[in-house]
Amino acid sequence: MGGMIAAERFAKLGFDTVVFEQAASLDEMRYDWHDDVNPSIFRRLGLEMPEGSFKKKSWTFVSPHGAVVREFRQDEATADWSVERRPLNRMLYERAAAAGAKFVFGAKAERPVVENGSVVGVVVDGKEERADLVVDSLGVDSPVRKDLPAAFGVSQHKENEVFVAYRAFYEKNPDAPAPKYTNKVYLKHMGTPGISWVIQDNDPNLVNVLVGRVGSLSSYDLEVALEDLRKTNPTIGSKVVRGGEMCVIPVRYPATRMVANGYAAVGDAAFMTIPMLGSGIASGMLAGQLLAETVGENLSRGVKKEDLFKVSRLWKYQVKVFREFGAVHCAVDVLKRGVLNFPDQMLDWMLGSQVLTNEEIGCLAAGKMLCVGFKEAIRKINVTEYKNFRTLIKVNNLLQKSLMAYRLARNIPRNFDPNITRTWERQMKRYYKR
Repeated sequence: MGGMIAAERFAKLGFDTVVFEQAASLDEMRYDWHDDVNPSIFRRLGLEMPEGSFKKKSWTFVSPHGAVVREFRQDEATADWSVERRPLNRMLYERAAAAGAKFVFGAKAERPVVENGSVVGVVVDGKEERADLVVDSLGVDSPVRKDLPAAFGVSQHKENEVFVAYRAFYEKNPDAPAPKYTNKVYLKHMGTPGISWVIQDNDPNLVNVLVGRVGSLSSYDLEVALEDLRKTNPTIGSKVVRGGEMCVIPVRYPATRMVANGYAAVGDAAFMTIPMLGSGIASGMLAGQLLAETVGENLSRGVKKEDLFKVSRLWKYQVKVFREFGAVHCAVDVLKRGVLNFPDQMLDWMLGSQVLTNEEIGCLAAGKMLCVGFKEAIRKINVTEYKNFRTLIKVNNLLQKSLMAYRLARNIPRNFDPNITRTWERQMKRYYKR
């Protein structure tokens, strides 16, 4: 999505813009399902909501072994919408094509072309395609990003910083009773690092099922998880109607270096998903806009063509990303890592007690920061039994660490200086090793 937004915006700026897409056609682009997106991003980018979009219902959170169930009451005014990917793809494609961008389908980008310290193109199906700027929107395992010289400093990810998920829409079992909760999310499902969900929203004949784990998901673990979900969700039928495939997305803080001479990453290629839940459509589209906006501003200032796509100029794009949403994602990443390391009984207590307010659960569900004021802190202390004070202190320490991550990320150098920038990047990496 971010790549197509960038294509439209660059074409409008007057650049010859070519999009290489591995799928054989627009209708074969992955994935055949819908994802949650806040409607504010469509208003900001001047886009219509895609056909088939619908407002999300309230979430219900289930503790690791099902001991505690906690319902989050959705604020109708600020609720996310579920957006069908394929209508969104078509809308973005049509807009980019109308602006003058050229699309080449069935074209697999294999690696970057690097000369004299700059990316000068990509190899597509064995053929070099030259460009002044390569916009990498190839996802978390981008072969272009992975093959960049180490000296460029572009961020790579670790094995435990991806989310491997199975997503399928099952035919609903017509003999099963109506579920009490329609949008169930299982935190650390069966005590494992990750989440699962069972959702029955707009289509009364389908059940939306996800099983996701941090790092890896074996076929055996998938079958065990699906069997467990069916025990408490008899509406899940045996036939897969849509989806039924695995996907890999990043669940970590954004890349501390997403630009190089002649190169810029957007979306999953720059780890722009919300670390807690994985949704990255909104941030990816906004990144595509911010990238083109940055180049357009440099054009209006009279920057020479040979300097337009240097890392020192593209760095402004990265600064915008961190100021707009990247710093918040860093804070949420700290919360995600902390929650996944909490003992199961600790999560049981947090969901079952009145420590977490409905608003705070909503922030976690939407991938937003948690900020606790003095009065709320006093309330939490008053509702916590003495035996759980140590747990409350651990939660407070996690919140403080999350706030520090936000401040560190917001302190990104405004201008690109190799030494200052490397110092900031090292600080970020050290922080996330703790």
